[in-house]
Amino acid sequence: MGRAQTAGTMPAKSVILDELREPALLLPQRLERALASNDRVKLVFSLLQSAEQHADHPEETPQNLAAEQRAAGLDADFDEAAARSRREPDGALYLPGATRLRELLLGDVRAMLEPLALAHTAEAEELAQRAQALERGVPEFPTDHIPPGLTDALTRIAHRPDSPADSVHRLVMDTHRALNALQESLAVESLEGARVWRIEEPDRALVRAFMLGVHQTAALKFDHPGLATTATHTGARLVIQNDIGTTDAHVLVVHVEGLTASLTYTDVHAQRIAFFKSLFTALAVHWSDAGTYRSEQLREEPEYRLSIGRFEAQDRGALERYLTFLGSRIVFLIDWNRARKQLRPFARKEDALRLLKWAADENVGHRGFLQLGGERLVNEAIEFAQPTPLRAGESLHETLGDEATNEYLQFVFRETTTGLLQGRSERFIRDEIKAELARRFRSVHASLLAIALGHAERVFDLAYAVRDGLLAYAEPGAAPLLERTARRARTWEQESDAIVSRVRALARRTSNPAVYGEILHDADEAADGLEEAAFLMTHLSRLAPPAKLMEPLQTLAELLVAGAQEGVKMFEAASHVTRGGEREDLQDFFAAVDRIIAIEHRTDTAERAVTSTLLWSEADARTLHLLARLTQSLEGAADGLALGALKLRDHLLNEVMRS
Repeated sequence: MGRAQTAGTMPAKSVILDELREPALLLPQRLERALASNDRVKLVFSLLQSAEQHADHPEETPQNLAAEQRAAGLDADFDEAAARSRREPDGALYLPGATRLRELLLGDVRAMLEPLALAHTAEAEELAQRAQALERGVPEFPTDHIPPGLTDALTRIAHRPDSPADSVHRLVMDTHRALNALQESLAVESLEGARVWRIEEPDRALVRAFMLGVHQTAALKFDHPGLATTATHTGARLVIQNDIGTTDAHVLVVHVEGLTASLTYTDVHAQRIAFFKSLFTALAVHWSDAGTYRSEQLREEPEYRLSIGRFEAQDRGALERYLTFLGSRIVFLIDWNRARKQLRPFARKEDALRLLKWAADENVGHRGFLQLGGERLVNEAIEFAQPTPLRAGESLHETLGDEATNEYLQFVFRETTTGLLQGRSERFIRDEIKAELARRFRSVHASLLAIALGHAERVFDLAYAVRDGLLAYAEPGAAPLLERTARRARTWEQESDAIVSRVRALARRTSNPAVYGEILHDADEAADGLEEAAFLMTHLSRLAPPAKLMEPLQTLAELLVAGAQEGVKMFEAASHVTRGGEREDLQDFFAAVDRIIAIEHRTDTAERAVTSTLLWSEADARTLHLLARLTQSLEGAADGLALGALKLRDHLLNEVMRS
């Protein structure tokens, strides 16, 4: 009898019930008030911290918490309080209304403890003793001047050696945890799987809508715990809470009042918060970040962030659709960070994030991938499909390419999810994943040769330009033409070098990465020789060698055009050659190789003809030197074409056709 009252005057019925010692009848109401007090306490903390920040940095605009304050029951007198705060010379913080804030804070802490005492929970006595000790340490400040360091002492979570081990904020967090446990124990009804208590009839459709979304995707968590939902009605609001997974600071709470749904989301990972927000880009959800907090009481990472998303529905139907969509997205938060980390060896950071977003948007998820081993699953596929192991530190995307890697990982996500949902054996799913990667690795052969075909086309362009330059060297205005030809040849040769580098990088994922580099190296000798010839041709106009000296050189250039053309045909045919492929493709390939070798033999003959002509010529030394260098460059180009053709023939016969 005659117990001390808390946070405001109790209704008459509550007083009577209290005096009759019927605490069980008071418990739901006290729990409702305690949860409202918890919201108010957290906003008081935010207001104090915002005032401290503004007082120390008056040039910065303090955070506007007016809407949240009014929703939690703080009146409008505090709307501009933080903006009017200031630091006094003695270090004290002047905050208008600080005396009332102290009263509200301590009163709400007491209100939070009441239902625990009424329910005789295991934590009730210990929490009450802590509260009494802490309250004795909070001095009064009747002039609204908060003593130096008091705000930090009240709101601090992390323990410091030079400070008391406990704080009001830590007490509030521990008490809130106990209240949540008590609230869950009071659930007296299951509504579509949600544990609900004290909800009103209009709330039921909203809870059903939310749970419809949860059930739509809940299977995607597989055997991971999480998604338990509770709902109650407090004040004028429906409150829905989902526990998401097992992380202490990973909490999602929805407040629905009228046509407004306010989502409070806490997480230890800023990237997951950004990911979660991105799932709502098609909806008019307005997000605000309420700050970062630190707690040594959390089992995992002690620092967590809080974000609030507000959705204003046009009508009741739109509100229900939003709640359904929201409920369906929660499963994609479970183990999200673990999946992101396990994608690191295979994809670029930004591509991994896009993959996880794709998996959520497509209702595929990432839990199936993790269920079957995650990183280990893909590594097993690489070991099966790639005869040559990846080099140390090399990622899959560096060998398979960004786009192909993304497509493959999408396949992995989709196959693991659908396979597990359909009840297929894990061994069958793993085999599918291995076979798909092996198929993609086998396609590297065609990809490499398709790229090499572009190189062959550049060699043909070079040969054609050199041939035309040698034919037109004596015509009026030939000098500018030859200069342009040399510049164009330089550009083409640089493009050829880039193609060679690309082939070498791509070839690392094949069983014999050196052979493609060697083939393109020889082919690039042809490009280098022709580019050198184009440069040397720029001197022909000044020296004007006689036509009889140029004729065997022009014949050699004609042969280079023919050989380069056969090179294009060879790579085109080779890109279609596979074991069990069309016989005609293989025949076309061998025919092109034979013609290249035959042309190379003819270039040997043409080179000797040039040499003989130059030896018995009476031309000056400069002319003889220039023509000899031109001959050497062209003959080197022909040799490069022939060597590349022979190596490609051996590779197709000994490796591709036998694989």
